[in-house]
Amino acid sequence: MQSVIGSIDSSTTGTRFTICNLNGEQLSYHYITHKQITPHQGWLEHDPIEILNNTIECIKQAYKKMNGLHKLVTIGVTNQRETVVAWNKNTAIPYMNAIVWSDTRTHDICQEYLNKYPKNYFQQKTGLPINTYFSSYKLQWMIQNNQTLKDDINQGNVLFGTIDCWLVWNLTREQNHLTDVTNASRTNLMNLHTLQWDDELLNQFNISKGCLPQIKASNSNFGTLKIDEYEGVPINCVLGDQQAAAIGHALFHEGDCKNTQGSGLFIMANIGQEIKISEYGLLTTVLYQKENEKPIYAFEGAVESGGQLFNWAKDKLQWFDNWEQLSQSTVNTEDNGGVYIVPAFSGLFTPFWNFDATGTIIGLSYYTTKDHLRRAILESVCYRTKDVIKAMELSGIKINKIHVDGGLTKNKELMQLQADITQKKLVYPEIIESTASGAAMFAGVGLKLLTEQEIIQNMKVQQIYEGKKSYDKQYKQWELAVNCALQFKKIE
Repeated sequence: MQSVIGSIDSSTTGTRFTICNLNGEQLSYHYITHKQITPHQGWLEHDPIEILNNTIECIKQAYKKMNGLHKLVTIGVTNQRETVVAWNKNTAIPYMNAIVWSDTRTHDICQEYLNKYPKNYFQQKTGLPINTYFSSYKLQWMIQNNQTLKDDINQGNVLFGTIDCWLVWNLTREQNHLTDVTNASRTNLMNLHTLQWDDELLNQFNISKGCLPQIKASNSNFGTLKIDEYEGVPINCVLGDQQAAAIGHALFHEGDCKNTQGSGLFIMANIGQEIKISEYGLLTTVLYQKENEKPIYAFEGAVESGGQLFNWAKDKLQWFDNWEQLSQSTVNTEDNGGVYIVPAFSGLFTPFWNFDATGTIIGLSYYTTKDHLRRAILESVCYRTKDVIKAMELSGIKINKIHVDGGLTKNKELMQLQADITQKKLVYPEIIESTASGAAMFAGVGLKLLTEQEIIQNMKVQQIYEGKKSYDKQYKQWELAVNCALQFKKIE
């Protein structure tokens, strides 16, 4: 009977359960999207019950698709980070929808902190700036705006958690209120030095430690599945989605870097066992921790808009009908005609951390065509990548190549532009579902079925892109466009 490993990947848009061999090669999977709930401008919610039900259904369907005898020996869980759920520990019913990582309703809460402190006030402890992105501000909003939740906290009935925590608690039915260091490091409540909830931060945000999960190493035992198809299968890994993608790319050496390109861009570089705090707008986060070993840390750059920008241009403005038409703009035009598009729909993340920045199109003239605008969209994603890589190198990490994954990386013209603009070698892997395979393989490490060296050996490259043309002059122009986005103010 074939022994296989698996993973739950609960992303921003949907849930995927993947079964793969020990090389990380996919044998079966099932994927279901979930609703994107937008009750107000800038708000984004998910229904935790829907996510849980979809997860169970994905597991059942992937099992059916295997069509034969197999033995699932372990699974990993990976998830959208920062998104938070609050539920009653007696009824297992959420108090409200989960508040998603990109939700900006906590703008005023963050502004109150910024009025009192510099934006990097918590950074020495948490590695994170003051920003709507992180979980502590979302939890504070929940407490302030849900009276039932507030009352039940005083009764000791409330549990908080990121999506991994919610899924583990429900799928094991053992009331395992657990998370791992990578997800905890995105809450703005965990001390990077101790890898535990920080009492001073909890007091600052008025959050009870009793509501929070126990923090464990990433390849610990998180309990066993209570699902008929896979009853008793252990969960031997929990990782935030970007960290799981990093494992999928085998980023086990200092300076190893990856760029996951989906609705946003998430660029991560291994910085080793020592905590480094960047002065150039990067996040410091936990890359992973193996049981009974020191953690490995990472610099991360989060770019607010990638595929989201393309969807906006296609669906709202009808600038193009399909990917081919967008890609053709790089053939039809030699350059962007002097047009730059800064996609600050929700402000600008790394390295600027300015949620008042506004989306900007600049450099228009009578010469401008739709092809120039389309090309400017493609270049925008590449310039934002370069913003982050530049910050990493200024912070002392030399980047020689960038491993890439995510939906946008299927566009070869975009990847070549990115290699040109960053002047870095881009490595496109054979296994493109790096997040799912990374979580599964790290569960294999947890069960001692795999080693880091074997994951490195399993990495197969499909294509390498190398820079052919310099964009140094255009990048200087891009920096001026970003300054315009940062300086434009809305009149209240």
